[in-house]
Amino acid sequence: MPGLILHLSAPWQSWGAPTDHTVRPTHQYPTRSGLIGLIASALGRPRDFANTDLNQLTYTVRVDRAGHREMDFHTIGGGYPRAMTPATADGKRRKEGEGTLLTERWYLADAAFTVAATGPANVITLASEALAAPVYAPYLGRRSCPPDTPLLIRTTDNDPAAELHRMPLHANAPRGADTVTVKFIHETAPEPSAHPTATLRDIPGPGRTWTSRDIWETHVNLPASLCAGAGTDWINALTSYTR
Repeated sequence: MPGLILHLSAPWQSWGAPTDHTVRPTHQYPTRSGLIGLIASALGRPRDFANTDLNQLTYTVRVDRAGHREMDFHTIGGGYPRAMTPATADGKRRKEGEGTLLTERWYLADAAFTVAATGPANVITLASEALAAPVYAPYLGRRSCPPDTPLLIRTTDNDPAAELHRMPLHANAPRGADTVTVKFIHETAPEPSAHPTATLRDIPGPGRTWTSRDIWETHVNLPASLCAGAGTDWINALTSYTR
């Protein structure tokens, strides 16, 4: 099946998890809704677009670097008079002294993911052309998280998920090791008898609603020689690989 391969790397990423709007967590890897939103934004589509075509894509995520979580303690409206503080849902203003909103916004720092997407050939072509020349500037979960490497690595007519086992890893090799254990996130069972590892509520629906899906996590031992380091070293290794 035709597909494309993306790379998601940035100082900060944030892949939204269920929230009460006070604590805004992040998943540990890209969500389905986040990936669909990334491509839809590259296409220049509005938030309320149905994206029925992009819903046909299936993703496999390789965790090159898991990164670590960091929290941004965020305030809105502090120090302003009541008339200038954030409005409530019904358009009114909060009581005097209650206008400051406090939130915890969580991010993944120094993480890197390589993603294989498969689907109908026309959707793959549409997505790849948009990612190569996006209408809106891309970001990884939030607008404060621009990518630090090109998003689109390549399109392929072969199995892109299998290629994740051969492509250079955006990570440093462990000292003295011949292999490195790499996590993969699958949307379909990697083996017929495999049980789901977790359930995520990240399939976007109409009116900013979400439904759930199962995922399968696997850990694969890959040659440590695939670890190409970071920055220019990884770019050079990837360039050599894709020639």
